[in-house]
Amino acid sequence: MEPYSSALIYVLLFLTLYFEVFLLTTYVSDRTKFALASPTPTTPVKYPSVTIVVPAWNEERTLAATVLSLLALDYPKEHLQIFIVDDGSTDGTFEVANRFLNSPQVKVFTKENGGKYTALNFALRRAQTDLVGCLDADSFVAENALKEIVRCFEDPLVMAVTPSVQIHKPDNIIQRIQSAEYMVGQFTRKIFSRLDGLYVTPGPFSIYRRNIFDVIGEFVEGFQTEDMEMALRMQSRRMKIENAHNALVYTVSPKTPSALYRQRVRWVSGFLKNVFFRYRHMFLNKNYGNLGLLTMPFAFASIFIALFFSAIYIDNLFLFFREKYTIYSALGLSLPEPWFRFDWFAMNLEFRRLVIYLLLAVTIFLLLMGGRMATHRLHLSLDMVYFVFLYGLIAPFWLVRSLYNLVTAKEARWR
Repeated sequence: MEPYSSALIYVLLFLTLYFEVFLLTTYVSDRTKFALASPTPTTPVKYPSVTIVVPAWNEERTLAATVLSLLALDYPKEHLQIFIVDDGSTDGTFEVANRFLNSPQVKVFTKENGGKYTALNFALRRAQTDLVGCLDADSFVAENALKEIVRCFEDPLVMAVTPSVQIHKPDNIIQRIQSAEYMVGQFTRKIFSRLDGLYVTPGPFSIYRRNIFDVIGEFVEGFQTEDMEMALRMQSRRMKIENAHNALVYTVSPKTPSALYRQRVRWVSGFLKNVFFRYRHMFLNKNYGNLGLLTMPFAFASIFIALFFSAIYIDNLFLFFREKYTIYSALGLSLPEPWFRFDWFAMNLEFRRLVIYLLLAVTIFLLLMGGRMATHRLHLSLDMVYFVFLYGLIAPFWLVRSLYNLVTAKEARWR
């Protein structure tokens, strides 16, 4: 059994390393496209009219700050409209929204609760602008975000643009792990956009050409991931989705393990169900380019790869602490040497370990590059340390549940 286990480990290591090296080579070969914003960003050639929809359900705590960030955008006021759609909230969301009625840019609507996608469609039917986008009611945009996104639409082939989503003021370990995770995610999304391989247009500030909805239809429930379903539908029609990595958007992330678990189960379950139940024809289909042959298959395979290596990581941690416990039990607390001492000469240089060290180095590089895109500086942070050592301990919980939901066709809880 041992040879088969070793062979599986090598195969999964190869696949993971191949994908990460592919990302790196794409970055190096096309690095001018990943330049950071200059101190004086280029002004868009023209300013198309834009409607930003803020769908809100029980968001009285964050809605005001969300709308204020939109009103502070550095964009001609006469070309920007803000639609707040209260989706049947049971708290004070509608009252908070009404505070902005004195602004000529803001329109407030309320409707019976039907889910986020129904609130988006409600606004779409009333928007008459060139572009239309969404901003979740717990997210906040940087002042130049819309300008950065609009510049991408100067390419007539671009039908939608996604921003760089980052965590808003992370203040505990759970949020700081997510902060580093979002940095890696931003780097990979930018690479995927260069490969025409984006498969999600996230709720925080993705912007679309208004006329595409006349071609492909409105938002649908999409297994509670309407943003992913819309991106896959666009890709199935070969519509180009770009990423504006200098358009920064900050979102409030889950603070507790249970909230993070529910969110990620919904996301991963939504991805799996959209891929298998609605867009299976794109999977490993060369007609859909890098999306069908690379990003979708690896996104799927990465779930099993993550589970496999998380199991190995947890097993190694268990063995490490069991060994230390055995030593303490036998010798007491007064050990003749430190609890942990790094020794270069004792370092395991077996080939498999070398590949793992290489993967770790590449992961750190991805963290650094993603952090550079988000903060405009190259630095290591404690968030990255938390991510490297703790993410593999928590991710298996929602990955396993998402696979269970796929097999049993169970719906994921949203909140």
